[in-house]
Amino acid sequence: MTKPARPIPGPARTVLIAVGMVVVGLATGIGTGILSGQSGPGAIAATAGLIAAAMAAAIGGSVWWWARLDEAAREAHKWAWLWGGSAGMAVGAVPMLTFMMHGDTAEIPFWLGDTPAEAFGSGMVAILLFQTAGYGIAWAFWWLRRR
Repeated sequence: MTKPARPIPGPARTVLIAVGMVVVGLATGIGTGILSGQSGPGAIAATAGLIAAAMAAAIGGSVWWWARLDEAAREAHKWAWLWGGSAGMAVGAVPMLTFMMHGDTAEIPFWLGDTPAEAFGSGMVAILLFQTAGYGIAWAFWWLRRR
């Protein structure tokens, strides 16, 4: 394998990887949307394969990104995920567990979904949003405290 004559510089490479990840995500979303209208084991296997390939690409992009971070940035991300992500998960678990325990009598908002699968998906997305928000707050706090 030969090296390219002009390697892509760092910032441009980062943008290229980010754009590639967005393209993979869009292709996966479109593909799984099309496959969701299909029935049978083949469609289910193709959906699982497509999602698995997208997750593998995301992990590959994450490994590439992590390997290029300096020690301070790594520490900031680890600290933020531990404290912010955990706190966000705890906050998000409160309404989820409350609705689970009182689902028969609680007024569950219509946007959570009409079926158990829709409600489960809404709960998963809510937990991820709370974790991401907590992570972002903790990450900013970590950097501001050290400036």
